[in-house]
Amino acid sequence: MPILSRTFYLFSAIHAFLLGLLPIFIPVILWDKGLNVADIAWFIVLSAVGFLGALYAWDRLRAKAKWVVIIALSFILQMMLVGLLVWDSLWLLLSIGALINGAAGCFYWSTQRLLFQAITSDKNSGNTFGNFQILVVFSLKFGILMGSFMLDSDYIKSLIVISFCASLAGFYALTKLLRQTEHLLTASQPGAFSLSTIFAFKDNFHSKKIFMVDGLFLFLESYFWVLTLYMLTKENLMKLGLLIVVLSVLLALIFFVVKKVIDRTNAQRIFILSIFGYALSWLLRGELSLQNDDITLYGGMLLIAFLSSFFRLVFNKRFYDIARGNQPIYYIVCKSYYSQFMIIVFFSVIALLASMGKDPLNQLQILYDVAIPLVFVYVLYGVKKSAKKGVESGV
Repeated sequence: MPILSRTFYLFSAIHAFLLGLLPIFIPVILWDKGLNVADIAWFIVLSAVGFLGALYAWDRLRAKAKWVVIIALSFILQMMLVGLLVWDSLWLLLSIGALINGAAGCFYWSTQRLLFQAITSDKNSGNTFGNFQILVVFSLKFGILMGSFMLDSDYIKSLIVISFCASLAGFYALTKLLRQTEHLLTASQPGAFSLSTIFAFKDNFHSKKIFMVDGLFLFLESYFWVLTLYMLTKENLMKLGLLIVVLSVLLALIFFVVKKVIDRTNAQRIFILSIFGYALSWLLRGELSLQNDDITLYGGMLLIAFLSSFFRLVFNKRFYDIARGNQPIYYIVCKSYYSQFMIIVFFSVIALLASMGKDPLNQLQILYDVAIPLVFVYVLYGVKKSAKKGVESGV
């Protein structure tokens, strides 16, 4: 395996494990501390603010090729977040903790996207992302199993020690690889982007519209859907962890078969199919909370997980294929700026509306139903604009 690919997979695997140990349970931790849907939405808003501030700094470190600093900060911020999550101070968690959560997410996701873009081409992006998903499944879920067991058993000190040791080991291993890959990453890096340059972004594939809605779905899944699963498992943390792991292992087996097919299938046809499947997944999320039958409940969860993951696989292939046709780093950075800004807007509205209701499952069900029509904005992605005829098929 090429050295740059090893750097990407190692970075992804270690951070996925750390994410599974504790941060993935943030909505559950907030819920158990007595917060409601509106409070969690405000936490997401502040996290997006932290992400935007960190992105400005990350972009300048990237432009100066400060790769060791970037890797170090990705682990340091993660450890700071873990410390605040286990510290018994709700005020700190909802303020400083939310900002650090966003900053940690920025240094993780931005670095991961940069590395992924560096190792893919038009012909292998689907297969490579499929491999990445399978790797993350096992690394993340191993972390989830350990994290859910330790949280449920109140082994907080052991959890902190494992997280700290994994971070040190990951940083040491990655810095060794960076000595051999720095020149490969640095050679193609443009300068840092000004905010005016970000604001001026436009292309022929409706990317800006997609950037604006995509963050909403990512946070609905990673926060509110996890919270829904927690409620549906009778707020049993160990049961939630096992459920996520079982679903993910089944998905890994499915994606092992389909990941190579993605690159050989008609791109537009499979993209449209994945969008309709994704819309169905949000419809099912709204209906699942009404089910009492275990077979229907867990079967629905598996179908939702498959439809969502399949959409993400196809969407990310299109995202990186379009990014390579533009200025890849500029495209990736713009995506984060627009997504995080709209997360602030979307979830501020959600927080205000949620503060008026009382039944959390009903609030979440309404959110999932409202999300369904927004899914179809993705249909525009990759449809090339034409100055004379309006639009024509692009990708």
